[in-house]
Amino acid sequence: MDAITRQIFQTGTTEIRPAPKLVKAGELTAVIDAGALRRIALGPVEMVRQIDFPVRDENWATLSPNVVSETLEEISGGFRYERCFTVADGALSCRVIYQANEDGSVTATGEAEASRDFVTSRTGFTVLHPLSGVTGMPVTVTNPAGERRHETMPDAISPGQPIMDIAGLAFETHGMALEIEFEGDVFEMEDQRNWSDASFKTYSRPLALPFPYQIEAGTTVRQEIRMRMSGRPAAAQVCQPPAIRIGSPRQEKLPEMLLAAQGDWLPAADEIARLATADLDRILLRTEPGSAASDIAAVSEVLAATGGSLDLEIVLDGGQPAGPQLDRVASACRETGMKPRHVTALPSAYLQSYQPTGRWPDGLSPSQACAAARQAFPDARTDCGMLTNFTEFNRCRPDGDAADYITHGNSAIVHAADDWSVSQTIETLPDIFRTAQGIGGDLGYRLGLTAIGMRSNPYGNAVSPNPDQIRLTMATWDPRARALFGAAWAVAALAQTEGFGIEAIALAASVGPFGILSRSGGVARPWYDDHPQAVVYPIFHVLKFVAQGGLRYRVSGLPAGLHAIAFATGTATRLVIANPGQAPVRFGLAETGRMAILDTDSFAAAVTDPDWFDHACAPLSSPSIDLAPSAVLFLQTDTVETPAK
Repeated sequence: MDAITRQIFQTGTTEIRPAPKLVKAGELTAVIDAGALRRIALGPVEMVRQIDFPVRDENWATLSPNVVSETLEEISGGFRYERCFTVADGALSCRVIYQANEDGSVTATGEAEASRDFVTSRTGFTVLHPLSGVTGMPVTVTNPAGERRHETMPDAISPGQPIMDIAGLAFETHGMALEIEFEGDVFEMEDQRNWSDASFKTYSRPLALPFPYQIEAGTTVRQEIRMRMSGRPAAAQVCQPPAIRIGSPRQEKLPEMLLAAQGDWLPAADEIARLATADLDRILLRTEPGSAASDIAAVSEVLAATGGSLDLEIVLDGGQPAGPQLDRVASACRETGMKPRHVTALPSAYLQSYQPTGRWPDGLSPSQACAAARQAFPDARTDCGMLTNFTEFNRCRPDGDAADYITHGNSAIVHAADDWSVSQTIETLPDIFRTAQGIGGDLGYRLGLTAIGMRSNPYGNAVSPNPDQIRLTMATWDPRARALFGAAWAVAALAQTEGFGIEAIALAASVGPFGILSRSGGVARPWYDDHPQAVVYPIFHVLKFVAQGGLRYRVSGLPAGLHAIAFATGTATRLVIANPGQAPVRFGLAETGRMAILDTDSFAAAVTDPDWFDHACAPLSSPSIDLAPSAVLFLQTDTVETPAK
């Protein structure tokens, strides 16, 4: 297998990214990755997650740089890195320099010169702070006037900017000190956990100012960041984790597996049969009153063949009364014999995002839409939630008196689309679930489409077109959705729901940009378009394996970097382990049963056989496993443990 084919199997794209470079300055280490300085650490302690100089367009998508030159050189006790690049066909020429010294100091200098008037939503440095050692901890803030104040980093996810008016920050992180100074603009901080980024972000141009904005021709934007780190890092402790084993049962079931749907995401007859045999027959349909009759009629054909169930997400015209609009949808359900179990109704204006202190839409409110949905669908549970990201849910909190449950979705590529950043979003999901649970209280909790790609763009006029199928922010068609990476990410996301009582989750759709079934059209699909015998994507096997999941079990002995789910199916106990990271992980497995590993070696067989696990599984031959990046291990035992009464 050649390197390009292996990469397609792992990530779905032929895009080649430069290999990250490890750099050192005394006890300080960092990684240079595609022009960003990442994981700046003293010894084993990550002090800063990233410094970068992104350029974002009017829709907040990060523009791909055209690199003109790049140099890395050793200096006395440290390193100096310089990168020059252009964006938007040379409209903006940028120069970024990072220099680190053995005394623990880092300087970042960035310049952007406009050759013509350039419209942007943000151009300049961003500093990402890690969650570990920062969340809930004290921070000292210096404003541009030199005044210092003491604040606390948020524990629950902040809906707005937790810290404003920043010229300097000082942290104590795991016993070590970090001081940061900012020049060239007024900076502020946002809680990026809202978008599932595993960081807090300090950035410039305050959001209270108008955006997008224009950098005029001939103008140069210049910023500088100075960091000082001090303290004695503790020696890293290396210990061999115990073997992975299935532990005691939890008083919690695995979430119900939903498939997101809309008019052009519905399966054809042969595809319906594959869904039915995989027990993937619970449809979460998004529709509008004007298209409801045709949408629901099409879904009714799918459900007639599968015997599945229907949940609805209804987007309403906020300038019209909710009742008559919802009556049209309810009438379409009656005409087809559909009885939706769960109904979300939301005015279309709330598909966009609003700052907590900004102006909110006039007209129909989410609470009014929810109350009207309860009247139109008296036999269904109704929801006051959002159809976009947790961000919008956090900023527009539900009226508990009008709802039976809460909901929101998630996209992993709002701010960054590289594999490393997308993998890190898994770290943030428990904070999202915990904060949402705190907002919802005793209400049920059901997740909408929770995926890598972005279904719609709450922050601009459109999602990013991605015809070249690269790693691109705010794109609906993300190539990793049809690759091993997408399957491993889905396992990890599902694993993170443990302990939060989440009733349901939509990790994919049947077909389309989030599909589990292979279908041509929409974008070019490397390898798949040359192999029509490929009928499913790797994530299909993940959802099929967990579709009958019941009671969850704890998993012990899990090494860092792996995510696992254990559950009962009624006839067996199953364990699935994923490695969404960038390096292989070796571990022991203290279980017996029949096992199969979905990786680059088994990829071609798996995507051509919907029953791949049944045909590929074999008795576990060794308790020692090497799990490659983006690989997923499936294990089935022959017994079911029953919790003691």
